[in-house]
Amino acid sequence: MNRRIKSLLWIFSGLLCLVTVRTFYLQVWNGPDTGASLAAKALNFRSQVISGEEYYRGEILDRNLLSLTDSGIRPALVAFPTLMTSVSEAAAQLEKVLGVEANTMITVIRKGQDTFGSRTPVVLKKNLTEAEVKKLDAAVIPGITVVPMKNRYGSGAVAKHIVGYVNSINEKQWEDLTNNKKTVQTNPELPTAYRITDSIGVAGLEGKYEAALKGSRPENRIRAVADANGQIIQGLGFLKQEEPADPWRNHLVLTLDKRYQEIVEQTMDKSIVRGAVVVLDVATGDVLAAASRPDFDQNQVSKYLSGVDEFIDRTQRVAFYPGSVFKMVVAAGVLEEGLIEPDELFNCTGAYVFSDNTQIKCLHEHGKISFSEAISKSCNTTFVQLGLRLGNSKLKEYAAKLGFDISISNASVPALVGNASIGQEGVLVSPLQIANLYATIARNGAYQPCRIVSEIRNYQGDVIQEFPARPALQVISANTCKILTQTLITAVQSGSGASAWLENSGTAGKTGTAEVNDQNKVIAWFAGFTPAANPRLAIAVMVEESSQGGRSGLSGGSAAAPVFKEIATEILKLESGNN
Repeated sequence: MNRRIKSLLWIFSGLLCLVTVRTFYLQVWNGPDTGASLAAKALNFRSQVISGEEYYRGEILDRNLLSLTDSGIRPALVAFPTLMTSVSEAAAQLEKVLGVEANTMITVIRKGQDTFGSRTPVVLKKNLTEAEVKKLDAAVIPGITVVPMKNRYGSGAVAKHIVGYVNSINEKQWEDLTNNKKTVQTNPELPTAYRITDSIGVAGLEGKYEAALKGSRPENRIRAVADANGQIIQGLGFLKQEEPADPWRNHLVLTLDKRYQEIVEQTMDKSIVRGAVVVLDVATGDVLAAASRPDFDQNQVSKYLSGVDEFIDRTQRVAFYPGSVFKMVVAAGVLEEGLIEPDELFNCTGAYVFSDNTQIKCLHEHGKISFSEAISKSCNTTFVQLGLRLGNSKLKEYAAKLGFDISISNASVPALVGNASIGQEGVLVSPLQIANLYATIARNGAYQPCRIVSEIRNYQGDVIQEFPARPALQVISANTCKILTQTLITAVQSGSGASAWLENSGTAGKTGTAEVNDQNKVIAWFAGFTPAANPRLAIAVMVEESSQGGRSGLSGGSAAAPVFKEIATEILKLESGNN
């Protein structure tokens, strides 16, 4: 018996020595770093962790480095399945509090249980309102809590069609990522490798610059401490764990000015159901603001997938008849080619009749009318005559110089050339192109390609790639532009664009109203620049509405010109500091 006891004592003494030596090695020989590492491992083992950031992506910023997506830390609703006594009861309570279907909540919660294991928390709803947070706090639902999480798209997000959105990876995208070795299965060493559960930039700049924006990890994680059975320990709260800076995510800097963008969007929301507005910096060609309507919610993309109208970026879509705002291309061409005398008069009988009896009507019978009056009164018959003088070949040439690609199906048919000359059949444009046409006139004939992305910055804020403005090219003479500017000022002062006149700055511009007969639509335009004497802003406004069998009073002068005036007034007021 004594021998057995002595053996046991020797065994326990040996084990104690081993533990002592191991403890000395870890805490003294290897230093405090190892102790901290072990503590971290222990914490990891006893914790449940969720990302503190919705998407691991760089920011999309305006020219003043302000977020265009309104990203920020906002309350998010998180479910911890291990704390729930009943998933169905919790979901039923949430339905009463948030109005979200219980079955939807059950599906999401059980995804955390069944797919990833019962220890995994899941995010149920992001970007909670203050009222929702108060209701949830009062409800006290076991296993449900509100945590701060960085949300990419806030309620103040602007330029949504330009920015685009992020969505789940579909089968085709996953196949492409796999073929390009960008998934964790095909390239596990790649820090930004995708998992099938990740999200990806789908449209706009989110999609185009996906490779630059995508990061490798969240900015921080939110950790909840659990006991040995995986239950969150009540009362300890949540720990915010900062992550090292992510060297893979970059920030996109645009030429847009968020302040101008907000002015444009607020004005459009009051006046335009379907349409677009573009604001350009005359001096540089930079896009200062660009907005399309109808709009969409970047946090609820699936809501719009049954249709595509909300996703259409009308600012850059080459799909709209320009009507009379295109007449400046014809006017520039005949002046440059010397095909018109300064004092020449034209005769408007209310319609231009071709040899085959085809007619192109004018809004009024203007009688004897000068070139300047033909612009200010938007006389179709005069511009049909000018277009025929210029001819199909020269019309296409000047259109191309000024940024358009027009196509006349049969150039030998005079009526088709005439239609194109007044911005109808054969001419499809975007509001961006029209804005740049008037910016070109404002800068005395120098065509400047537009720019919307200015640079890419790394996670430290250093510029790693620049997108400089391309050189301007003189495409029409300064003298021609001087004549056109004066006629455009007259067109606003005493013509159809009177509603766009700015008393202190003056406006040079043109209205346009195009009928799209096969789509039962009317497209109303106003495009121009201000101040008239020293132009800084070129703005195109396009309103696209149902004609309901006729024009119903919709015109460039009534629908688009007042929008131009309000936007230009507010931006110039902001520039002068009188806001």
